[in-house]
Amino acid sequence: MPNPAHRYTVNVGFPVGCIGVTHENKIVLGGGGGPGRSGVQNKLSIYSLDDSSASLNLNAELVLSSDEDAPTCLAMHPKDKTFVCSINASAAEIKQGKNQNCRLFSYTKTKITKTKQATCVGSTSDVDYQKCIAMSESGKMVVGGATDGTLSVVHVPTLRPVFPFIDARSEINDVGFSNDEKWLVAATDSELRVLSTTNAELVRRIDDPRISGGERAVFRFARFGQTNTLYTVLNTRARNGAYIVVWSTEWVRSAMRRVSSSPITTFALGPRGLLAFATASLHVVVCDAKTLRVLMRVPAAHSFAITALAFDRDGKHLVSASADQTCQVYVLPDVWPTPLQTAVAVGRDYAQVIAIILVLGLAIVLALVLRR
Repeated sequence: MPNPAHRYTVNVGFPVGCIGVTHENKIVLGGGGGPGRSGVQNKLSIYSLDDSSASLNLNAELVLSSDEDAPTCLAMHPKDKTFVCSINASAAEIKQGKNQNCRLFSYTKTKITKTKQATCVGSTSDVDYQKCIAMSESGKMVVGGATDGTLSVVHVPTLRPVFPFIDARSEINDVGFSNDEKWLVAATDSELRVLSTTNAELVRRIDDPRISGGERAVFRFARFGQTNTLYTVLNTRARNGAYIVVWSTEWVRSAMRRVSSSPITTFALGPRGLLAFATASLHVVVCDAKTLRVLMRVPAAHSFAITALAFDRDGKHLVSASADQTCQVYVLPDVWPTPLQTAVAVGRDYAQVIAIILVLGLAIVLALVLRR
């Protein structure tokens, strides 16, 4: 498929685990080498996009403790210069039940500062961590999901629980708020739970995910769209396909489409009616969120696992990040090619390939004839 977006590569110098975008359209990256003496620092960094020089310009950076884990997920405040990030404490503190992993940071043009922290993971094993996090539309609540099944919802900026933490009984893959903040969603491999944000009352439970034909799958991501439509990503248990399934507010499947032959590993909803995902086969894909039509597919986007994706605030850029210590910045077109234009472009590419093959074939035949 032709790629209608221009892109450039930026080496940021550390493995990136999470991405956020500030309300001023700055890019926030978190990552590092984790605990120990790997020589790779754990960091939070803020950059500004610069298409003219094809670069990310560093604005502010905070080097974190090498005794603690690297940042695993973050969520930006929609209006204030703050964000919440999950960083596991040292192994010793975790074993003592003192893992204050949920941390609130503030930032200026040149500085990042930690302002508050709280415990949002119930486990005392340093293997467990908060895998996903999301902030509500108003910026007043943060929901987090951990590998030990801890589902936490806390107030911002106090980081005090909205209601007692919930044990989901299995690893939580994704979390999110509805736009009106009445509901939150938590996804595990085997079920989706939609809960009330006021008292954690169960609104809807969808379990035993399957695709057409009855093949079993797992819920990998779940995000509410602009009209409280719920977008879910299903990876087949056989790891031979990935589907995007859209649910109406009546909890009926309104759309389902196979979008990849490889499991989806990260997912993002963006403005301008777009969504994006990356796959285990290192593809980055952009789709129309309404029709689920693939608009752009970039193979071999990174050389190692793609860990995070984010659209900027106006939907003109998509940033992918990887454990290979690079970010790819995709400058997205204002108008995407229509299906007909895409088909014509693909046909043109195939025609060129066929023409080259025919020329090579004729050259070989001619050479054989001349040898006689």
